[in-house]
Amino acid sequence: MVYWFLNILNQNFILMFLGLLLTACTPKQTVLPEPIVPKGTFMLHLHTYLDNNEVDLYNIDYTLLDGRKISLSMAQLYLSDIQLVKLDGSTLPFAGKKIFKVLETDTYLVGDVAVGNYKSIRFKVGLDPTTNLLNPMMPSDSALLNKSEMWFNNTAQPDGYIFMNVQGKIDTSANRNKPLVPFSYKIGTNAHSVQVNMGDKNFTVEEGKSIFGHLWIDYSKLFNGIPLNLAPNLSVKTVQDNSSALAAKIANNIPSMFIYE
Repeated sequence: MVYWFLNILNQNFILMFLGLLLTACTPKQTVLPEPIVPKGTFMLHLHTYLDNNEVDLYNIDYTLLDGRKISLSMAQLYLSDIQLVKLDGSTLPFAGKKIFKVLETDTYLVGDVAVGNYKSIRFKVGLDPTTNLLNPMMPSDSALLNKSEMWFNNTAQPDGYIFMNVQGKIDTSANRNKPLVPFSYKIGTNAHSVQVNMGDKNFTVEEGKSIFGHLWIDYSKLFNGIPLNLAPNLSVKTVQDNSSALAAKIANNIPSMFIYE
């Protein structure tokens, strides 16, 4: 009995010794640092246009190529879900980045991006449903959302935000020779978050340098296919108005507004 007990102890000791020996002989795994990816900076330079006229000031009459006169008293919109498209078609998103484009500012920082070759830009005009429900007074979002001209009512909720607010005056006559009359398009609601896929235009991001995406925003494109001689076609102002066929037509015209410079 004593011999059996000692034999068990010896076996356990041998197993423990072998375990310690193997542990000592096993090389330690080295945690390698994350590779440093060279980056540059991507910017958007957004010019406000009416046909071939760059809009520098509000309330100035501009003449479109077809002879129709138009002016703007407001032209503002939200851009979100901004992505760069690589040559192989894969995308590089700028997570959480949103831009509030106003007439007075043309240049906007989008963010750092890996160096390399790209062929296109994608984004949405509008806000994602989660952001569209945020309180505009929240500290993390107030700089972007606390803009009363982008609310449908006295507060942003529960109706969400206006994604594009365009107002001004336009000659609605067939002969383009009458006084300008007011128009107001306030496009919003989750149904009108519009995807914009720009065409291919190759560009390269270099390390430590800024690259600009130069785009025109031509607000005259909003009127494509809309009979201007009908007064109701000049107004989309409420959440209820945004459920109309007119609002859907205007929203469908939004992607055509964006043109490479």
